[in-house]
Amino acid sequence: MINMVVGANLALTGQHWSFTVRFPVNMRHDLALALLPVNEAKQLVATPLLSHAANAAWCKCELNADGTSYTTQLDVSQLPNNSITRLSVVIYRYGARGPVDVGQTAIFRSEGAFTHTLPLAGVTASALVIGEFYLKNGAWKIRALAETSAYGLAAMGRRMGMEIDERSPFTAPSGNGANQPDSWSGSAFLVAPNVFMTNAHVVEGARQIVLSSLQGKVEAQVILSDENNDLALVRAPSPSHIQPLTFRREPIGLAENITTLGYPLASLMGSGIQVTQGVISGLFGAHNDIRLLQFTAPIQPGSSGSPLLDSTGAVLGVVSSSFANAQNMNFAVRNVLAIALMEATQTPYTWQASDKTLTAAQIVTQAQQSIWRVECVT
Repeated sequence: MINMVVGANLALTGQHWSFTVRFPVNMRHDLALALLPVNEAKQLVATPLLSHAANAAWCKCELNADGTSYTTQLDVSQLPNNSITRLSVVIYRYGARGPVDVGQTAIFRSEGAFTHTLPLAGVTASALVIGEFYLKNGAWKIRALAETSAYGLAAMGRRMGMEIDERSPFTAPSGNGANQPDSWSGSAFLVAPNVFMTNAHVVEGARQIVLSSLQGKVEAQVILSDENNDLALVRAPSPSHIQPLTFRREPIGLAENITTLGYPLASLMGSGIQVTQGVISGLFGAHNDIRLLQFTAPIQPGSSGSPLLDSTGAVLGVVSSSFANAQNMNFAVRNVLAIALMEATQTPYTWQASDKTLTAAQIVTQAQQSIWRVECVT
């Protein structure tokens, strides 16, 4: 039996395995398990298996009597098509009604093969990818993960190209009231007059989008959403005295100082903008994803869509995601992809003209009026 840490890989034998995901408390009405069949491009290419739904030929999942453990039988020889090369194992909160921190821990285990223990305390996301079965050189392996989706399984599915019903199968009402609308928040920044940049996952599924700052509140509409790169442009009236942020033209290097400004945990921290600092710690995302930069400045749900700024105040990227239970292991979509989206919509943008290094206080003073909170309602 191998105790796996986040990022560890283990070769598997055969094509049929049994595994359990165990919790210390009854989470029957709170948490569920999903297996997402995806291709090399990380797009869903078959119907996901949800633990409460009907079983499929390739996967059978059962919740034990006391509601503390999911047992899953997985047979990859029965997968519905040959393009499936990865199976993501996800814990999610029904209806994204809160974080997955039910019971403090989860244990992902296959008897005689591996154990992966995940602390849930402090995880503020509504979905957590705990592992990935993947095919490489004709053989299957398992990778231990702890990747979060702040806005739940449905938002994750939309990023992967498919709608997933994350609603609870139980009739018990949620603590928020059955008829109350779901809502969430993120961040956005001005890139051109009346045009703001944010993440696609921030605005996905929103019936109403409102941008707010000390300047007031305005309604916004999506101009274009690029789910593959997790970027979106939204249109909203912006005061004429606010200047759009500028973009970095020069290549990005390791260990560069960076600053983020946004609205994390707005319901807890209030309406004020929050500032964090760190460095560029990697030039690729997970699995060598060239679309992403890795950085160390702390972020939280609500930080998504914040600008990643260099020491001159120029935009290096758009904050998008983080690894749970990994200290300051966070990711931003590269600015070249943001520029490509603006060019596709004929949105004007500005390169940073000055190479003068600014203090953190000067960066905040220069940029904060251009960064707004995004409030979404389904």
